[in-house]
Amino acid sequence: MTRSLATAVVALAVLCVVPLHAASAESMVWVQQAATGTVTGTVTDATSGTPVASAQVTIAGTTAGAITNEQGRYTIANVRAGNVTVIARRIGYTESTRANATVAAGATVTVDFRLTIAARTLDAVVVTGTAGGTQKRAIGNVISTVDADSILAIAPVGNVNQLVGQRTAGVMMLPGTGQVGTGSAIRIRGNSSLSLSNEPIVYIDGVRMDSDATRGPGQRGGSNVSALNDIHPDDIASIEIIKGPAAATLYGTEASNGVIQIITKRGSSGAPQFDVSTRTGLNWLWNPEGRTGMRYMLDPANPGQLIGLNVYQNERVNGTGPIFGYGLLQSYSANIRGGTEAVRYFVSASRNDDVGVVDWNWDKQNAIRANIEMELSDKVQARIGTAYIEGQTRLAQGSISTDPFSNLIWSNPRFLNDGRRGWNDAPPEEWGKVESRFDNDRTTTSVELRYQPVDWSTHRFIAGLDMNSEVSSTLYPQQPEGAEHFYGQLGLGSRAVSRGARRFLTLDYSGSANLPWREYVFTPAVGFQYYRSRSSFINASGAQFPAVPITTVSGGSVRDGGESFVENATAGVYFQQQVGWNNRLFVTAALRADANSAFGEQFKAAYYPKLSGSWVVHEEPFFDVSWIDELRLRGAWGAAGQQPATFAAARLYSPAVGYQNQPAINPAAFGNPELKPERGEELELGFDMTFLNGRLDVGFTRYQRAVKDAIVNRPLPPSSGFTGSQIVNIGLLEAWGNELSASARVIDGNRFGWDVGTQISSMQNEIKDLGGLEFISIGTQAQHREGYTIASLFMRRVIDAELGPTGNVVSATCDGGTGADGLQPGGAAVPCAGAPQLYLGRTQPTWTFGVDNTVTLFDNLRLYARVEGNGGHKQVNTEIRAIHNQSTSEAVLLRNNPILSATRIYENDRTGVYDAGFLRLREVSATYDLPDRFASRVGARRGSISLGMRNVAMLWTAQHGWDTPRDGHIRESLANMITWDPEVRSTGQSAIGYQTVMPPTASATMTLRFTF
Repeated sequence: MTRSLATAVVALAVLCVVPLHAASAESMVWVQQAATGTVTGTVTDATSGTPVASAQVTIAGTTAGAITNEQGRYTIANVRAGNVTVIARRIGYTESTRANATVAAGATVTVDFRLTIAARTLDAVVVTGTAGGTQKRAIGNVISTVDADSILAIAPVGNVNQLVGQRTAGVMMLPGTGQVGTGSAIRIRGNSSLSLSNEPIVYIDGVRMDSDATRGPGQRGGSNVSALNDIHPDDIASIEIIKGPAAATLYGTEASNGVIQIITKRGSSGAPQFDVSTRTGLNWLWNPEGRTGMRYMLDPANPGQLIGLNVYQNERVNGTGPIFGYGLLQSYSANIRGGTEAVRYFVSASRNDDVGVVDWNWDKQNAIRANIEMELSDKVQARIGTAYIEGQTRLAQGSISTDPFSNLIWSNPRFLNDGRRGWNDAPPEEWGKVESRFDNDRTTTSVELRYQPVDWSTHRFIAGLDMNSEVSSTLYPQQPEGAEHFYGQLGLGSRAVSRGARRFLTLDYSGSANLPWREYVFTPAVGFQYYRSRSSFINASGAQFPAVPITTVSGGSVRDGGESFVENATAGVYFQQQVGWNNRLFVTAALRADANSAFGEQFKAAYYPKLSGSWVVHEEPFFDVSWIDELRLRGAWGAAGQQPATFAAARLYSPAVGYQNQPAINPAAFGNPELKPERGEELELGFDMTFLNGRLDVGFTRYQRAVKDAIVNRPLPPSSGFTGSQIVNIGLLEAWGNELSASARVIDGNRFGWDVGTQISSMQNEIKDLGGLEFISIGTQAQHREGYTIASLFMRRVIDAELGPTGNVVSATCDGGTGADGLQPGGAAVPCAGAPQLYLGRTQPTWTFGVDNTVTLFDNLRLYARVEGNGGHKQVNTEIRAIHNQSTSEAVLLRNNPILSATRIYENDRTGVYDAGFLRLREVSATYDLPDRFASRVGARRGSISLGMRNVAMLWTAQHGWDTPRDGHIRESLANMITWDPEVRSTGQSAIGYQTVMPPTASATMTLRFTF
C-alpha cells in the first residue's frame, strides 16, 4: 500500500507539474510579446519627396533592422518597448536619426525619415572629365553635380536653362530675352576669350550635342533660340559640370570653357513604373504700364511746356487694349521604366506648348526618348539611347518695326495722330502680321558598349550622332496698301528662308586597368576621341509679291540665294596614369594630343598635360577631429584649348562680277598658316568638408587661369593686297576667382525640417598682352586693352558744361585722365573735343550669389524659395539712349541738364550706362505630397502637387539699393531714366549688354506628378 501510494503521489505530482510548466511557458511567451512593439515608416528624399529604396533602418544599440522597399517603406518587429533611437542610412545620403521614439508594448509606432542628398559623397561615381567612371574621392578637380529630380520636385522649372541656372558656384546664365522659346547663354567662371566663343561644350550620354544658344531667325539683340532646351527636363537624371582646363584636359581642343555632361534617365529591374507630370500656368511682364514711363514733346501752343504720353496706358484706354497679356504655359510628360537583370528600359514622351506675353510668340515641342540597357554576357554590356524632337517656335522681335518692345521704347507723342497712335513704326494690330519662325527636327542616337574581359580591365566605346534639320524664316505678307503700309517697301511682301542641317558625330574609346600592388592601386588608361561637326545651309529670299495670297520665295519678283557648307573635325588621343594609396591618396597624370582641321597647315598638333591629386584626410589614422565627418584636399593643374573658326587659317577669296560681267574673285581673308588654338592653363586648389554628422557640407575652390596664344584680329598693311585684319595668336589673358558652396540641414525633425544651400563665387580677369595693339573695339561701347578686363567700357566723362540762351551747348570740359596710361579718371579738365576715353568699368559680373531655403512641414509639405544675383559690373542700356536720341525725354526737351546735353554730343552711349548688379527672388514654391488615399483614387502609388513662381521680385539693385520699387524700376543716375531689368542682355553678344529686347517675364505654374 505504501509503495502504491507513493507511486500514486508521484504520478499525481507529475500530472500537476506538467500543466503548470506548460502554463508557465505560455505566460512567459505572452509576457515577452507584451514587452515588444513594432516600428514602421517611410524613408523619402528630403527635397523631392520620392521614396528612397534600399535604405537601411536600424534600432540603435541592437541588431534589429530592415531595408526599405521600392516604396521606401520598412517594418521592424519585436522592438523592445520604451524609448528607442532609430537610424536611417543610404549611400549617397546623409545619415538621419530619430531619438526618443516611444515603442509601446504590443503597438506599432510610425517613424518617417527625410534623407538629404550628401553634397560631397566621396564614393559617388562621376563620368565627366574622367577615363570612364571614377569615384569623386580620386579626382583632384571639382565636379559639380545637379540632381534633376530633386530640383524638379520643388522648383518651377520649365527648361534645361532654368534647371542649370546658377545652382552651381561659378556657373551663370545670361538670359537674352523674355520671349518663350528662347534661351540663355552659359558662362562658367566668366569670359576667357577675346574673340572666340565663351560657351562650354555640352554632351548628352557621352555624345557631343549642338547646344548653340543663338539659333533661329534674326531678332532684336541677336538670334536666341537655344538648342540646349530641346531636351525635356523630366528626361534628365543628372548634370555634371567641370569648369575649366584643369578638369577638361581629356576633352582637348574645344574644352577650355568647361564641359557639361547631361545624363538621361535609365531603366531599373522590376515591375514597370509609370511617371506622369503636367505643368500649367501663365507668364507675364510685371507692371508694363508703370515701367513704360512717359515720352514727351514740346507743346506748340505753350512754349516751354511739354505734352506727355504713356503709350501703353493710352493703348489700354483708347486703343486695342493691353499690349502684353498673360501667356498660357503647358507641359506634359510621361515615362515608363522597368525590366529584368538582363534588359532594362526607360521610355518617355513629352509635349510643350507655351505662349508668350503676345499671342503670336509661341513655342511647341514634341519629344520621345528611349534608353535600353542590356547585359549581353557576364563580360559585355550595351546601352542604346535615342531621342526624336520636333519643335516649332514663332518669335516676336524680328525687327525694330515689328517688335512690340522696340515700338514701346521708341514711342513718341508726335506719332499719336498719324495712324501709329504713338508707337514708333506701326500700331499693335500690325505686328503679328509678320511671321518669324524656327522649325527643327532633331534626332540624337548613341550606342555605348562596355567590355570587361577580366576583372581588372574595362573597355568602353561610345558612338553617337546628333542631327538637326532646321528651317528659319521671316515672312512679311503683302499688304493691301503696298509700299504705303507702315512697313514701307516690305509692305510689298518679302520672305527669307534658311534651310539646312547640322550634324555632330562622336566616336569615343577608353580602356583602363585596375592593378593592385600591396597598398597601391595603379590605374592606367588610354583613350581615343573623334568629333566631326558639319553644317550645310541653303538661303533664299524673295520680295515684291504680285498678289496678297502669295507668300513663297519663288513668288517674289526679286529673288536671291546662297549656299554655305562648314565642316570641322578633331582627332585626339590621351594617356592617363592614376596611382592610389590605401584608397585615400590619389595622384593622376595625363597627356592629350589633338589635331584639328581648323589649325594652320604649319601647326600640326596641340598637346595638353594634366596633373592632379586628392587626399582623403579624415581616413588617416592620425586624424581625430570629432566634429569633422569628412575632409578631402584636392588640387589640379591642366591645359585645354579652344580651336579657331573653321576657315580662319585659310586664305580666302570671294566670288564677284568682274570686267564685262565676267566671273571674278576678290581677296577676302588673308589667312594664317601658323594659326593654332587658344590654350588655357589652369590651377585649381580646394577642399570638401562635411561637419556635424553630415548636417553641414562645404566645398571651396580657388582657381588661376592663363589663356595663352589668345586669338585676335591684327590690322593688315595695305601692301598685303587684302583689307581688314589677319587672325593671329598674340594675346595673353589671366583670370582668377574663388567658389564656395555649402548646404546645411539646419533643423531635422519629425514635423519640421529646414535645409539651406548657397553658392557664392568671385571672378576676375585681366588682359596682359595684345601683341602691340593699342586696343580692340567691341562694338561702339567697349574695348579690349592691356591691363584691363575683357571688353571694359571706355568713354569720355563730361565734368562741366555751359548752355547758351537757346539751350545749345556752348562749352564743355571733360576729365583729362590720370595714371600711367592716362585712362584713369580724376585728371585735370580738358576740352571735350580732345579728351581721352577713360576707364568706366567692367562689363562682366565679378561676383555671383545664390541661396535657397527649403522648409518641410509634417513630412509632406515643402516650402521653397531661391534668391539669385550677380554684380560688380556696368552695362549699357540702349533703351535710355534711344529715348534721348528721339528727343522724347524731359531733360533733353527742356535743355536744363548741361551735363546730359554735352554727354549726348561727345559720348552718347554714356547716357545709358548703369551699375548692373542685382539680387532677385528667382523662385518660390509650395509642394504637397498627396496622402496615399488621395493618390490611390486615380490608381497612383504616390502623387504631389506644386504651386510655384519664377522671377517673383527684384530685391536689390546696385543702382537703387534695397528700396527698389516692387516693379523693379531702376533710375539711371545721369539721365534719371528707367531701366526695365538689369539682368537682360543680348544673347548674340558675348561681352556687353543690350537692353532693347523683351525683359524676363514672371511666371506662375501648377505641377502635378503621379507615379503608378
